[in-house]
Amino acid sequence: MGNKNVTRLVVIAMMAAISYVLLLFSFPILPGFSFLKIDFANVPILITMLVYGPGAGAVTTAVAGLLDIVTKDSSMVGVIGIIANFLATMCFALPIYYSLKKHMDQGIKQQARFLVRGIILGTVLMAVFMSLTNLFILLPIYFMLVSFQISISTLNMVLYGVLPFNLIKGVIVGIATGVIYARMVPWLQSRFQAVKHS
Repeated sequence: MGNKNVTRLVVIAMMAAISYVLLLFSFPILPGFSFLKIDFANVPILITMLVYGPGAGAVTTAVAGLLDIVTKDSSMVGVIGIIANFLATMCFALPIYYSLKKHMDQGIKQQARFLVRGIILGTVLMAVFMSLTNLFILLPIYFMLVSFQISISTLNMVLYGVLPFNLIKGVIVGIATGVIYARMVPWLQSRFQAVKHS
């Protein structure tokens, strides 16, 4: 295995570990929906994706999720939560990656427009896709697994919980991503060019 492949694996492992740690500092924002929590684990995943591509971002997300399952909750409910987090992360990060991919060698002002566009697209995609996925797949399975009675319907949970949560999450995580991205532009550009010409 070449040095570049070793470096790639090390970076992915490191970013997955950082993403996992950030998962531990999640917090709820909607009253009555305490299981919906915001975290900033998407930021290192997005950085990995920008440097090494979507596949590396997906692997980073999956590894962080596996660490979360092993150390916190290995039940089916925990697994559903990690699956939902993986899907949401991909919906949010991929539009940002493809918006910035062709503009990584430009200045920060030029990149800012594409970053904002990617965050908006990612937020909308995450909100719509996760609403539909929760409505028809994840929440029905979740309701079958939990041992307590839930008085709210699946549709109301999506309309008043999942949908606004993902919109708010996209805005908050998007702002954090923008701030951190602006500080990392020189490093990201150098890494992107190195990977591009390798």
